[in-house]
Amino acid sequence: MTLRSRFSFVALSMACGLSLGFLLGPAILNAQAARLGDPAKPLSLAKTVKGTAVDLSAGKGKQVYVVEFWATWCGPCRTSIPHLTELQKRFKDQGVTFVGISDETEDEVRPFVDKMGAKMDYAVALDDDRKTSRDYMQAFRQNGIPTAFVVDQQGRIAWVGHPMGGLDQALEQIVAAKYDLAAAQKEFDGRAAREARLQDLNKAFGKYMEAASKPDAKDLAPLGEALVTMAEKDPQILNAIAWNVLTAPVIKTRDTAFALKVAEAAVGASGGKEAALLDTYARALFDNGKKAEAVAQQKKAIELAPAAAKAELEASLRKYEGK
Repeated sequence: MTLRSRFSFVALSMACGLSLGFLLGPAILNAQAARLGDPAKPLSLAKTVKGTAVDLSAGKGKQVYVVEFWATWCGPCRTSIPHLTELQKRFKDQGVTFVGISDETEDEVRPFVDKMGAKMDYAVALDDDRKTSRDYMQAFRQNGIPTAFVVDQQGRIAWVGHPMGGLDQALEQIVAAKYDLAAAQKEFDGRAAREARLQDLNKAFGKYMEAASKPDAKDLAPLGEALVTMAEKDPQILNAIAWNVLTAPVIKTRDTAFALKVAEAAVGASGGKEAALLDTYARALFDNGKKAEAVAQQKKAIELAPAAAKAELEASLRKYEGK
């Protein structure tokens, strides 16, 4: 499910799991306590596991920092690590420093980091009794990981979001001194309304999952149609619904025809230009016995995917081709 984590839920606070509530993150119902443009708090770190210690104050006036919160147990976090490494290499000479922060123990984090090796090529540190998490994640009401914060040259929080959801574009603008902080704040504020709507959708999805977890479920159609209506043609939400229907282990009655309908709607709503959505569509076609069409759509997904995601997609393509 990694590609879904990369591309399907941009501009949302994401978390790890199977239900939409897990995938899309808990809803943010109240106004944000902190705002973009606020001064970044110092990082309270217990230990640096990889790289050199990061001191935000030392780089004020010249350095940009990406502070990312993650955990070894989080699948989407593991997926985003190579992407963060690519960005660190890309922006290193432009004064950008990345640091990944976990609230786990050194015994949990160090073996993971050592195993990742060059795939995780940026600073990694341990939070000090979750103090940094409180100053960043809680202050901005971010409930899911991975979540990244960009601290600009002036020492302000300039961007908050999923590492795969626009971080590279934000960095390009920030290092070029072309970043519109007011526009970014407007976009950030707009997430609250959307995520409040997701609260109701998550409840409806829970009902669908509960019903589908029973063998030979008979009442899935109206529950599924309600989900599609509530999605309001949002391609990311439609994609999440389709992927869960296709893959969630808890489902005992899997309506692949419904998943295909929803996946096709997601692709149509997105204009057919998103690799993750095409990947889901291909899976739905394959699961419905339409192998040739699945191959064609998977090839399109591979063409659109970034280099870091192509191997995953190519593995699925080989399966669809029967190789």
